[in-house]
Amino acid sequence: MRALKGWSYLTVAASLMTAGCQSAYVVKGPEVATNTVKISNCKADPDTVRIAKGATLTWTIDPPDGHSYSIHFPKRKPISSANAPTGQGQTVTGDDLCNWSIGIFCKYGYDLTQDPNLPGQTTCPDPGVHVGSGGP
Repeated sequence: MRALKGWSYLTVAASLMTAGCQSAYVVKGPEVATNTVKISNCKADPDTVRIAKGATLTWTIDPPDGHSYSIHFPKRKPISSANAPTGQGQTVTGDDLCNWSIGIFCKYGYDLTQDPNLPGQTTCPDPGVHVGSGGP
């Protein structure tokens, strides 16, 4: 009976790990520790920001390029909302999977869209956020 219970726990743990792996963000460039992501001409800089839990992260349009942008976390989110407005700081909290995993699943991809309310909107390259130690 104990062996069966142990296998049940192992199966649940494996399922959680697999779910986390499928939604993990793949880093495309160097991570930069900063509190600000600058958006210009449909590009986020840095591509992947590294930030500590509890810090404030702000997306800015720099320099103003005549476009509006939306930031949306389609799966998991490191802030309280799936959407982050530009110019307003967001407190980074991570999520349950990140908090439980000791940092293994603390990378979040987000959708960056140029002119989201216009018919000719553009999907920008997909940047990310890495929550963990070593951030500002």
